Amino acid sequence: MQSKWVLSSNRTVLLLSVYISVVLNFGFWKYLVQHVSFNHNIILWLTIPFFLLAAMNFCMQLLFWPYLHRVMVPLLLLLGSAVSYAVMMQNIYFDANMLQNIIQTNVGEAGAWLTPQFWMWLGITGLLPAQWYCWGIKIGYARPWYRELGGRLLVIGGSLAMVAAIIFLAYGSYISFFRNNKAVNHLIVPTNIVGAALKTAYNAYDAHQPLQKIGLDARHQQQVPKRLLVVVMGETTRAQSWGLNGYQRQTTPELAAMGEQVINFPQVTSCGTATAISLPCLFSNMPRQHYKANLAKHQEGLLDVLQRAGVDVLWSDNDGGCKGVCERVRHVDVRDWAPNLECNSDGCLDESLLLNIRAAIADLPDDAVLVLHTMGSHGPAYYQRYPDAFRRFTPTCDTNQIQQCSNEELRNTYDNTVLYTDHVLAELIKLLQQEKGLASAMWYFSDHGESLGEKGMYLHATPYAIAPAEQTHVPMVFWANQNFARASHLNMDCLRRHAQQQAYSHDNIFHSVLGLMDVYTNEYQAQLDLFAECRSKE
Repeated sequence: MQSKWVLSSNRTVLLLSVYISVVLNFGFWKYLVQHVSFNHNIILWLTIPFFLLAAMNFCMQLLFWPYLHRVMVPLLLLLGSAVSYAVMMQNIYFDANMLQNIIQTNVGEAGAWLTPQFWMWLGITGLLPAQWYCWGIKIGYARPWYRELGGRLLVIGGSLAMVAAIIFLAYGSYISFFRNNKAVNHLIVPTNIVGAALKTAYNAYDAHQPLQKIGLDARHQQQVPKRLLVVVMGETTRAQSWGLNGYQRQTTPELAAMGEQVINFPQVTSCGTATAISLPCLFSNMPRQHYKANLAKHQEGLLDVLQRAGVDVLWSDNDGGCKGVCERVRHVDVRDWAPNLECNSDGCLDESLLLNIRAAIADLPDDAVLVLHTMGSHGPAYYQRYPDAFRRFTPTCDTNQIQQCSNEELRNTYDNTVLYTDHVLAELIKLLQQEKGLASAMWYFSDHGESLGEKGMYLHATPYAIAPAEQTHVPMVFWANQNFARASHLNMDCLRRHAQQQAYSHDNIFHSVLGLMDVYTNEYQAQLDLFAECRSKE
């Protein structure tokens, strides 16, 4: 039997700190190489390895307790390896929002990430070191106990002293670095994991609050003919790739062919950079700057107010759930009625959402709001979001390992998803046009955008304060037939002018839908209703 290595606790912690700092933080070092010039930041580059090692040693000392470390260290190695892969390969910022996305993901979305490359990385950098730690070393503690404690405290003090000394000697370099890279701490393993877990635990604790009702005074003015507003909740579609916004490629040819029937809003920003944030935010009565995720979890939103006022509400989902938005209203999943379409573990092609529209319309007793939650351009498996007929831009990136594809392949594949979204919206409008006795409208907007390699960033969920425009600038279009415009007193020419001249955001959604559907409540704010200035009072 092979003998174990005998290491003191301090040496063990130092060895772990070196390994984590160098191997599991490869993504952090990659970020520095890409974003921090050596010639202009020599002091930073010369000191940051010692800074990170000293800080890591300090943190690991706090977590290293007798007996407990046998569980904590292997767990951190495994989790750190998994997170480091995401940071390294997609420049993912791992914070509480990202952890929330992981918790709320479904099997299909998870499967897109759990690739052979991921498992190989996890096995080599996580499982093997964890196994060696459990069975290959023995911790030798100093006797008596106060000598062990004294030695540990000395190392903790030395680590803090080194961190303080580096900051003191290179204060200008470090303060500039952290100001210009505000979310860089979300790249550092495993402190990003611990921080995200603590924040998530607090959020879970805070979320156990009684439901707060809003709009208790809501009432609705019924119109003849019956009105239907179809809200199409887009997914991961960015404004920069939207043909109606002047993109170099016409990725929205079918909507463009409809001319002035479709009103495009070129300047719209999202409430967040991930579905788990944007979706609850845009359906809440809180603007982005004052949005509180914990409050939104236990407070009613737009759909609740509509339902209370007497508007019929239905949520149809093709994107893994509504993040709590539709819990108290009628909601269905696409696979409830479309099990035989082109579906996978992620969901179905978005056209499947249109299959039961006519049946849903026939069953509507009064004015209604129907929400279609699409799969849109959800990554990284972009190639699965559209049928072969929409594989028009080639060559494509036919893998979820997008870092293996060229910029051209990735952009082609993503643009094909936008082409398909354009088709789905156009087909929905055509379907509504066939309902002659109905006052109908369609309002599409995306929940957030997407990075496709710009500045080395991919996907989304970057903290909003530093998120690029690719993740926050989203497309939005509106269509209404004459019956709807007349019933809601909309001047479409006025709306068309305003759409081109003014900037809007998800902050407008809550109040604009209430205004469109003639729901009267003190929650409504006319200044945030983007239709208000183009709606007569008659």
